[in-house]
Amino acid sequence: MSEEQFWLLVSLKLSGEATPEELALLDSEISQSPEKRFKADLLVQIWLEKEKSVQLYEKDNYNRHLQRLSNHLADPQLRYEVGETGSIAVRRRSTFLKWGIGIAAAVAIVFVILFAVTTKDNLYKTSTSKNVVSTKRGSKSRIQLPDGSIVFLNADSRIVYDENFSGVLREVTLFGEAYFDVAQDKNHPFVIHAGGLDIKVLGTTFNVRSYADEKNTETCLITGAVEITIRNNSDKKIILKPNEKLLVKNSISPSSGNTGAVTYEEEEPMMILSKIQFHSSDSSSVIETQWTRNTLAFEGERLEDVARKIERWYDVRVVIADESLKNNTYSGIFEDETLSQVIRALQLTGGFKYSIDKKEVIIKK
Repeated sequence: MSEEQFWLLVSLKLSGEATPEELALLDSEISQSPEKRFKADLLVQIWLEKEKSVQLYEKDNYNRHLQRLSNHLADPQLRYEVGETGSIAVRRRSTFLKWGIGIAAAVAIVFVILFAVTTKDNLYKTSTSKNVVSTKRGSKSRIQLPDGSIVFLNADSRIVYDENFSGVLREVTLFGEAYFDVAQDKNHPFVIHAGGLDIKVLGTTFNVRSYADEKNTETCLITGAVEITIRNNSDKKIILKPNEKLLVKNSISPSSGNTGAVTYEEEEPMMILSKIQFHSSDSSSVIETQWTRNTLAFEGERLEDVARKIERWYDVRVVIADESLKNNTYSGIFEDETLSQVIRALQLTGGFKYSIDKKEVIIKK
């Protein structure tokens, strides 16, 4: 989401004119960015200050105050006629100055609010409406985009896209996992924003996995070709060929002690290019896309990662009580099996004990 879109959503929320979809999109953006949460909180306080000022002073005085604040910007955005009488007390001005280094951002925010509220009709004429489709845990969805592209949305995922692809690019933002069958249109590239990646395609089928609670963003190409750009390092581009997979580790927690482990910063993700996985007993079964066939599949995956998949698949909570079990690896393909059947099958190969109580699974030695 661009900065412009973010501030527009915040301003519409404060003015009471945001739709439920816009509010949901804003909440999601704020929940994933502490920096934007801070900015939004700051904006609320400035908005409240504005409300008080309107009540205490003449309208032309308040506008003139905003003009002076706007002059702090390199390119002042506010233009008001100055009245003949009235002034703003120094105390009011110092209230804003107390925000210190955030003053420039705060001024810009004030402008966005006023501009959005006073010219909302014009904003809607120039902006594109967004569609938001989300799935809960235990459910999936099939979506047809305006250009005819098909998207299969996995459990606990969300996709945001323009109501109609009217621009040069066909842009989609993904939170979670989705399988794309993109309609060909060489004049309008298809771009997916997922995690820290921008994935550009012309016409192809591929799978993208980018959950907020997972450290990896994974792109698996089935047919065609895609160009992947790491957003914070635009010079780093990877061209995937069919049956290739790119795994990007957005961040790795710093290790304690002298273990010799390398710590990668978020600005420099570690990339792993490999082949997509086929199940050991069925060379035609692509592990990464089996979920589109309503099949839960994993090959040589850690129990901790398998548990996360099971949680989303069955809408349950899985607790691994013994840390030593988390790194044990498992493989399996389960089609239409119940939760009990899946856990039982894993137990037979992994040697652990388990209990199921309603929507909670406890695994222990």
